Amino acid sequence: MSEAPLKTVTETLQAYADRGVFRGFSEVKSSQRKRAFKFVWLANREMDFSIDTQREMLRFEHLLPNVPAKSAMYAGLKSFVQQRHDSELPQHRRIDRKRAEAACRNRGGDVSISLRIKNRQYAYGVRKIVNLVHELFVHLRDAHPDYLSENFDVPQE
Repeated sequence: MSEAPLKTVTETLQAYADRGVFRGFSEVKSSQRKRAFKFVWLANREMDFSIDTQREMLRFEHLLPNVPAKSAMYAGLKSFVQQRHDSELPQHRRIDRKRAEAACRNRGGDVSISLRIKNRQYAYGVRKIVNLVHELFVHLRDAHPDYLSENFDVPQE
């Protein structure tokens, strides 16, 4: 696999950091097909972001801690993520399934959000997964303020 997808993702994330959206942006791991980054973003928490070009996957790892896999909250999160593909959403908020597909997974109560890239749409994918995670935190602020307070020290006001 060429360096082009890795370069595209790195440059797109760096642009967010340069605009002050992310703080403390750094690359923490690198190989021919994978890169991992850390930065502080929502709720003043360090986030782990990775790209795997062999699997064509972007992922926010361990994004949401302490979410039981069989909980109503997790079912709601999965539904929320899938709704981002809904054709009724405005185009700027929608994820086009022809270009990328979003999913969430729960491992031991830690929820990760991923985006499988199609047709080498990596710049599109980075923008969409960043928007998705932002919208997810807005949704959590409305639907689960107690969760954000307990796990991220976000005030419930």
